[in-house]
Amino acid sequence: MIGYTILFAVTVVVFAFVLQPLLRARRQAAAVPPARLADLQARRAYLLDAIREVDFDYSLGKVAQVEYEEVRARYLREAAGVLRELEQETSTVDAEIDQEIRRLRELAREPVPGRDESAGAS
Repeated sequence: MIGYTILFAVTVVVFAFVLQPLLRARRQAAAVPPARLADLQARRAYLLDAIREVDFDYSLGKVAQVEYEEVRARYLREAAGVLRELEQETSTVDAEIDQEIRRLRELAREPVPGRDESAGAS
């Protein structure tokens, strides 16, 4: 009976040790929610389709030149704003990735307690 209790305790400790990094990573929320990026990308795709559509309609003569120029300019301004936002959001994500890489590299350089450093260098 004591053997099962010890086995259970060791199993719980091992699971806690293995799952700890996963649980900690889940608690660290990204600064830029993926939904925000998805929304911006969807808006960008919509605007590009709208520009193509107004170009096509103008080429068929369905839209007057004045209206075409106004609508196209409005779509282009909005698309430029979306592209600026996308650039800002992705640069934020890139900076977070770079920071995490630096942190992991620093952790990799730290000596492991109980490990003889001279034994590895032969």
